[in-house]
Amino acid sequence: MNTKNLILTILTATFVQVGLLSASDPIEPYLESGTSGQFRYAIYNNQWLLHGQQWFDEKHITRVAITGVLPEVQGKIAIPSSIKGHEVYGIDDNAFESCKGVTEIRLPKTVRFLRPGTLNRCDGLQRIVVAEDHPDFATADGVMFNKQKTKLLAFGSGRGGEYIIPSHTTEIGPNAFAGCTQLRSVIVPESVTDIGGHTGTVFSGCHSLERIELPATVTNIGQKSFQDCSNLTEVVIPAKVTTIPFGLFWKCSRLTTVVLPDGITSIGNYAFADCAQLTLEQFPKSLAKVGAYAFKDCKGLRGLTVPKSVVTIGRSAFRGSEVKIVNSPDASGGN
Repeated sequence: MNTKNLILTILTATFVQVGLLSASDPIEPYLESGTSGQFRYAIYNNQWLLHGQQWFDEKHITRVAITGVLPEVQGKIAIPSSIKGHEVYGIDDNAFESCKGVTEIRLPKTVRFLRPGTLNRCDGLQRIVVAEDHPDFATADGVMFNKQKTKLLAFGSGRGGEYIIPSHTTEIGPNAFAGCTQLRSVIVPESVTDIGGHTGTVFSGCHSLERIELPATVTNIGQKSFQDCSNLTEVVIPAKVTTIPFGLFWKCSRLTTVVLPDGITSIGNYAFADCAQLTLEQFPKSLAKVGAYAFKDCKGLRGLTVPKSVVTIGRSAFRGSEVKIVNSPDASGGN
C-alpha cells in the first residue's frame, strides 16, 4: 500500500478517543505527510473533531496525526505537541508497531484521540507518562488512566510480574492489558465493577498470565477478555456476572478450573473453545443458552449433563467433549 492510500485509510478509520469522541462529519483528505525527528506524521483538516463546537468554529483548523515511529528509535520518546506549527492531536492505532526498543512514551496535553490498545503495540513499553495538565488522561505509576483515575486505559506491554490495580479504579478499559506477554499476576480491587465494557479483549494475548483475582463487585466482563491466556489455570467468575460473552476464554489451553455461579444465563459463542483441560463441577442451574462452539474440544468435560433450563444450544456447542444433551428443544448441534 502506498503512503497516500495508507494515510487515507488511517484518517477514514475514526480515531477512538478514550473520553469525548463523537465523530460523524466526513474527514477531509490529509494535506501533507512526512517525517519529523523520530516520528512519521500526517497533517489533515480537522473540522470533524469538534468537541461540541459548531463546525464553522474550527472549519479552517488543521491538526497532526502521528502515524509511525522510526524503527531505530530506542529508550524514551516524547510525542511533540506540534509539528510544523500544527497541533499533534491524534495517534494512529498502528503507529507504534515498529518501535520494539521504546521503553517510555510521554504524551502531551494536545493528544486527545487514540484507539484503545494503541500504546500496547509498543512491545517493550515500561512506562506511559501523561502531561499533568492533560484534560482527559492521567498517569499512576507509569500506567495510563482517565483524568479522574477511575478507568485504567493502558498498561505498558513490556511490564511483567504482578500488578495490583489501584483501589481508585472502577473500570478497566478495552485492550488495557492486551499483549502484555510478561505479566504474570493481576489483583483487581473491590472498587472495580466493569472489565472491558462490551469490546473486551482486556487481557487478550497475556501468555504469561497465571493468576487473576476478580472481586465480587464485578458485574460485567467483556468479550475475549482472556482469549489466548495460555498459562491461566483457574478463574472464579463473580456472582453478579450473568453472561459469559463471546470468546471469553478461547484458546486458554491450560485452563483447568472455572467456577460458574448460579445466575449465569448465557454462555456465548466460543466462550471456552479449545480449553482442552477445562473441568467443571456442574453447569449453572440458571443457564438458558449455550452459544455455537462454546465448549468446542473441551476434552476434559466428562460426566456432565446440560441442565433442563437450557432452551438454546448453538451449533457444535459441545463438539469434542463428552457432555450429554437431554431434552433441549433448540439444540442445533451438540457434539
